[in-house]
Amino acid sequence: MLIQHSLLIQEINALYTQPLARAYLSDFPGVSRFFTCDPGQRKGFADRLLHLFEHRKDHLASLAAALKQDNLLLGCGGATLHNISLLAEGKAVAVVTGQQPGVLTGPLYTVYKAMGAIKLAQRLAAEFNHPVIPVFWIGADDHDYEEINHIFVPTAEGPKKIALAEKPAGRFSLGHLPIPREISLFFKQLEELTPPIGWQQEGLALFKQTAQQSDNLAQWFGRLMTFLFKEYGLVLMNPLLPQIRKLSANIFHRAISTAPAADRLLQRACHEVAEAGFSPQVQSEEDKLHLFLYRNGQRTALYWKNDRFCHREGLETWAKEELAQLSLSNPELFSPDVVLRPVVQEELLPVLAYVAGPGEIGYFALLKNIFQQFGHQMPVVYPRPNLALVEPLVEKLIKKYQIPQEQLAADLGDFIHTYVEKTDEVGIEKLFDDFRSDLREKHDYIVKEVASIDPELTGLGKENLRRLLRVIESYEDKVKQRHRKNNQVAIRQLNKVNAMLHPLGQWQERVYNVFPYLMKYGPELIKEIDQAVRPFVQEYMVDFLIEKVFTFSQKWNKI
Repeated sequence: MLIQHSLLIQEINALYTQPLARAYLSDFPGVSRFFTCDPGQRKGFADRLLHLFEHRKDHLASLAAALKQDNLLLGCGGATLHNISLLAEGKAVAVVTGQQPGVLTGPLYTVYKAMGAIKLAQRLAAEFNHPVIPVFWIGADDHDYEEINHIFVPTAEGPKKIALAEKPAGRFSLGHLPIPREISLFFKQLEELTPPIGWQQEGLALFKQTAQQSDNLAQWFGRLMTFLFKEYGLVLMNPLLPQIRKLSANIFHRAISTAPAADRLLQRACHEVAEAGFSPQVQSEEDKLHLFLYRNGQRTALYWKNDRFCHREGLETWAKEELAQLSLSNPELFSPDVVLRPVVQEELLPVLAYVAGPGEIGYFALLKNIFQQFGHQMPVVYPRPNLALVEPLVEKLIKKYQIPQEQLAADLGDFIHTYVEKTDEVGIEKLFDDFRSDLREKHDYIVKEVASIDPELTGLGKENLRRLLRVIESYEDKVKQRHRKNNQVAIRQLNKVNAMLHPLGQWQERVYNVFPYLMKYGPELIKEIDQAVRPFVQEYMVDFLIEKVFTFSQKWNKI
């Protein structure tokens, strides 16, 4: 039987820690020059929709055919096929988001980004009476295996990491990597770390079945995302598909033909962002092409040096015309980096809005002129939902220790320290501070009195005082240790709350994986989380709890 839970809604305040993303949410006019539209205003979306009407794409039928074939392979439902058909007919625009294909979908925020795209698409479709479909871009190009090869599981002892055993030797795109042969060990560790209740066994069976059905890590990711969002019409998009690569060739060709123009624009944008008082999200290497070339299956960065393109080491070079022609004849050999990926996305899809995390907001701040360089306009960049799952026991501890709601958005270390201090009825710190003050006063008096006997006694007196203070400090430490021991239950329980909300000192959504929660509470939990995501309300950022929903207030205008 699945654990039952209920939902309530309350408000608390929180802001991004990244200064530029925080300014984007709370003071858009201050950073507006780096973007095209204000995501908190209806006009921005209306202007963007008009722009898409005036710049219709003629390849959508071909794109939709590739998407239909792949989404059917992943097990999609009728809602997704309907959305793809709307795209094929040129009737729909898209709300897009994306992420690398992490194991079991990776950190929680991957799921939240998908939910944000779905809900924003629904809201905009209703507002403008026009079809808007949610699209999730699977970052199958990415080669950072260490970033995606593990998950963290919430346990009573804190976050526990489990990772895939095998490590590929080289920079291979995740969409080219097969499921590791030793995947059964990963499943065994996951089973040991999750309670044998609820949906645990069904979840494990799902993971094993989808892994067996998948040719690579990106496809496995796609099958699990399809399972989670089959009813919501989410369209999954893998840029490594041959037909999609072919449709991307124009951007590859233009990047090569105009190099190093894009990199010059990036350097200028980095300078402007830094002048505005922010740290640029990208620290670009000079004369980088921002395209990778696959050599022997590995993703290799390209540079423009001495009027030729080359690898970082410069061992192999190409003339501009030669590489440009190769991008048209064999586009599958090329892959965009983080700078050009949004431009490729814009080339392929009618993007009304992109649902972005705080880091991505920082990336987009550098890209406005690069979009224009390729004949495009930056879409509306809309911040993704920020949520945290808190289980009933932890929610009870929050009530027990009366943790203020505004403090739940940050690490609880300061609260724990303050709590222990408040339970100190003796006033240990003041008691010892007063003792030291009295001791110094009496000791100074004695030293002055005996100095007339022998001046050397003054120096001895100072050393004697240091020894006395060290003894007092040692005694004070022991007193504090005994006090903490008396509060060890409270400290342990508060640390548990902290480990569930802020594992590894980070927001929960950046660490824990969604499936351990679903294995305990059942896949219906996805629907309940989805109901908590409400775009275009003034309290934008949502902190979802299994028993309670906290809404992080932000200054947004209602659409």
